[in-house]
Amino acid sequence: MKNQTMPLTQEQISQYHQDGYLIAPNIFDIEELEPLLTACENDPEIWKAESPYRMSNGKLNRIMFYAHLSESLLGVLPRLARIVDRVEALLDEECYHFHSKLVRKEAYNQGNVDWHQGYGTWYHYGCLFPTQVTCAMAITENTKANGCMQVIKKSHQMGRLNHLQVGDTDAADRERMQEVLKQLEVVDCEMQAGDVLFFHANTLHASTPNNTDKIRVILHSTYSTISGQPYKKDWQHHAYKPLEKLPNSVIKEGKYDGIFNQNDFFQENDKEQASGLVFRGFQEAQ
Repeated sequence: MKNQTMPLTQEQISQYHQDGYLIAPNIFDIEELEPLLTACENDPEIWKAESPYRMSNGKLNRIMFYAHLSESLLGVLPRLARIVDRVEALLDEECYHFHSKLVRKEAYNQGNVDWHQGYGTWYHYGCLFPTQVTCAMAITENTKANGCMQVIKKSHQMGRLNHLQVGDTDAADRERMQEVLKQLEVVDCEMQAGDVLFFHANTLHASTPNNTDKIRVILHSTYSTISGQPYKKDWQHHAYKPLEKLPNSVIKEGKYDGIFNQNDFFQENDKEQASGLVFRGFQEAQ
C-alpha cells in the first residue's frame, strides 16, 4: 500500500473547501483493485446487478447501487480507514456511509452524464444540510478519452441549483448552467487507477462518453454527517448507522467474503423503488 492512513494536510483540506473537490493520488495499490476489475470485466453475475438509465443524448449508462455494506470486497472498500479518515478530516466530524455505486463505462459507450449536484437530489430525500462527501475511487485509469469525471471548480459555493428531469435522471437547470459555464472553470479529473477524488455535495459534475477500446470503472462511496441524514421515511436506508472502520490491511490479507454480494443490490422485485432510486436519485455516479 503506497499511502498509510494519515490525516489530510491543512493545505489539502483548505483546497477542498475552496474548490469543492480534491484528488488524492495513490490511495490504493493496483493489486488491491485487481479482483474487482477482473469481476467487472468478466463476471456476468455482477453485470446482472446493473440498472440502465438513459441520458440526455439518448444513450444508456449502467449503475450498480448499494446502501448495505456486507463483508464482500465492495462492502469492505467504503469502510477502510484510509478513506473514512480522510472524509472525516474534510467534514471535521463523524461520518457514516450514505450509499455506494459501482459504475462500469464499457468500451465505446457513448452515454454521457449531464451536469448535476448530488444534493440536487438528496434535498428531496429530506436531507436538511449538504454535508455529504463523495469519494470516487478510480478502479481503472480515468482519462478524458474514456469519459473521466468532470467537476466545475468552486461551483459548490453557489448552493443548491434547481434540477429538471433529463432522460431517466435529473440535471441542473440548463439556462443557469449556460451562465455557470461562462464564469467557472471545468476540470477534467483524470486519475490513475488507485487515485481518489473527493467532492462536495453541491459540486457540479458530469462525464463524457468512453471513446476507447477499454472499460472505465469507478466506485463512488458517499458519506454524510449525522445532521445531513434524511428525515423522510421513504429514504431511511440512507439514515445514520454507525460505521465500522476497518484496518487498511484487510484487502491484502484477503479478509473479505468474495467480490460482491448479489443481495446488496436492488433486485427485480424492488423495481418500483429502484426506478426512483437509481434513475432519479443516484445520477451523481459517473
